Order: sequence, then C-alpha cells, then structure tokens
Amino acid sequence: MLSLLAIVALQIAPVPPSQPAPTEALATSARYPDSAYFLRREIAAALDAKDPARLAAAANRLASLGYLPRASTIAQIAQRLPPADAEALRRRFLANRRVRSAARQIAAIGPEQALVEGVAWDAAHRRLFATAVLRRALLMSDGAQWRKVPDLDVGGLSGIAIDAPRHLLWLSSTSTTQTPNRLTAFRGLVALDLDTLREVRRVAVTNEGSPFDLAVGPDGTVYASESQRGLVYRLGPNDQALSILVRRGALTSPQGLVPAADGKRLYVADYAMGVMVVNLADGSVAPLPSAAGTMLDGVDGLVGYRGDLIAIQNGTSPRRILRLVLDGAGTTILRAEVLESEAAGWGEPTLGVIRDDSLLYVDGQGPRYDLNGKLIGKAPLAPTVIRALPLGGKKTR
Repeated sequence: MLSLLAIVALQIAPVPPSQPAPTEALATSARYPDSAYFLRREIAAALDAKDPARLAAAANRLASLGYLPRASTIAQIAQRLPPADAEALRRRFLANRRVRSAARQIAAIGPEQALVEGVAWDAAHRRLFATAVLRRALLMSDGAQWRKVPDLDVGGLSGIAIDAPRHLLWLSSTSTTQTPNRLTAFRGLVALDLDTLREVRRVAVTNEGSPFDLAVGPDGTVYASESQRGLVYRLGPNDQALSILVRRGALTSPQGLVPAADGKRLYVADYAMGVMVVNLADGSVAPLPSAAGTMLDGVDGLVGYRGDLIAIQNGTSPRRILRLVLDGAGTTILRAEVLESEAAGWGEPTLGVIRDDSLLYVDGQGPRYDLNGKLIGKAPLAPTVIRALPLGGKKTR
C-alpha cells in the first residue's frame, strides 16, 4: 500500500520527468523557496509525519506562491489543521483560481501532425516553422496551409531556433519512448540553411543522450537541454562536437534556455527547481534570485524579451504565462506579471518565440498522449493552435 507521502505526491502532480527522491526534496525546499514542486513534497512529508506545524508552514507558503491544489488535497491538509486555520488556508488556495485569456489564435496545425512542440518565426522570409515529435517532421507555413519540409532524416523534433545573422535554422532531434521507430532516430542537433532549407550541419550526441530544447547565443553558440538526465550541452560556432556544459546532478529537469546578453550566463528553466543561472565560464549553477513571491517551477518554454524573461508554465496549477521582470544587470527577478492563466480552450502551452512585441506559442495536445506516444481516450484529436500574446513593449521598473 502506498504511504500517505506517495499518495499526496501523486495527487498534487504534475511532476517533472526526472524527479528527485523525497528526502532530496525535503532537503532542498529551503534552497528553492519559489518552487511549488518542492513545497508539495514537503506538505506530503508533513502529512506522513503527522506534523501540523510543518504542514501549516509549507501549505501557507504554497498558497502565497499562487498554487491551487486539487480539492481532495486541500481536504487532506484541512483534516490535520485546526478548523479556523484550515478554513483560512482553503480560502487562500481558492483565491488562486484565476483565468486570464489575452492571446488570439493565428494558426492551426491539423491533428494529423501529432504532438507539435516548438515554433520559430523567420522574419526574413515571413514564415512560421513548427516541430512535430511523433511525425519526426519540420512543418512550415508562409501564410497558407502547413506543409512538411522534405528530405529531412531526423528523429522526433522538439526544440527549434533561428540564427538570423548566420542564416541557420537549428533543430533538436530526439529519441524517446514517444518517438516512432526510435532506433532509427537521429539524436543530436541539425542545422538547415534558412534560404534553401537544406541541411548544412549535423552534430550527434555521443553519450546516448537526447537533446530537447535549444537556444542560440549572440555569437552563434547553440545550447541544448536534456531533461531526462539533467544535462545542458554547448556547441560553439567552430566546435566539431557537442560538449557538456552542465553535468548530471546540478539540475533536475532542464527545459527552456535563454543566453544572457552579456555572453557570460545562461538562464535555464528547471521543471522542479525554477529558473536557474549557469555560469558559462565553468558550468556552475545557481538559482536566479527572485523578489517576485510567485512559483517559478513547472516552466517549459523560456524566451528572452527586452531584458526580461517570458516563462510558459505548464507544470503548475494554475498553468500560466509570466513576464519575469529582471533588474538592469539581469541578476534578479524584480517581479512577475501574469500575462495568461488557464486561458479558455488551452490544451497544453509548450514552447514559444518572439515576433515583434508578441509571444507566439504552441498550444499543443500533449495531455492526449501517454509516455509511449499512444493516444489517450477515444475523443477526436483537436488541431494544435499557435497563439499570439501581446507583451506590451519595453519594461517598466
């Protein structure tokens, strides 16, 4: 029989693909105070230990970060607290149930292009690109219908980024349990010429890894994250092979990446820990300090915008899109602005890209697939929607 710790941990999922053991989570909840994931683990442990003081402290902190647990979890917590305290906490949690829809649909990709993940905007040619994991395909639209870019021998495509100065389109090609015919799938990075869409470079991962998200720095260096083993790769413009920038153990489940403008740091969204900073000189990792007072874990897509970060949270409750306003040096989060929250019609927001002063992001169908890429349920699969979210121009401090 599952312990109460295990039961509550499951109830207050989602959890990252690679999750730390409960003992590690308890040891690091103080180190990552803006992580709802670690606080949920602490609540589960406090319930298991029948420790109401510890439970109340963790639950109130979770409510202050904006988290909304399931009703059954709120009831479990309330049973262990004095009635007045339980009612006050319940009201705090329910106040976090907020819906905000601000984006508009600009494109739709047919359901036959299963599990669309990433999107890129080619300003020079006025084209949208999207990556399809289960179809092992790169999709393109120039304002008409979507079509597959031909002659690409790749795996499941996830991350995508354009290096405009060098006229390159970079793709991360993966092999996971969801990838069809995974043994034939290429694992690594692929670059296409942006004018011809012909492959010009291919760099394999040699350690049985599989990169997912990627970003390109100002100098053309490509950074890629591997969520399953907690790695971050680096490929310099003149490098012949990928190197490991962040080794296993420093991150739990890295997702989106944003190179800092100074060329010295890399922002990385870790699904459990929150927004982290990697020192590019030595690969060391530390949390990005925050005065925002909101949960920063559960971020999938992370995009740079006018000195700030745009975070797409699909691993929290509620799911949100945030503008993380940074200080002038880019070393601290001053505040978080909620741009969207549980927007009407959302499937699963994943990755995004900046076009002018809007965020274009994928509203995908991830929840309809299991870990083996099989469709869940008998309901017809909906199209994948690309939405445009206005960002409001330059920051105000």
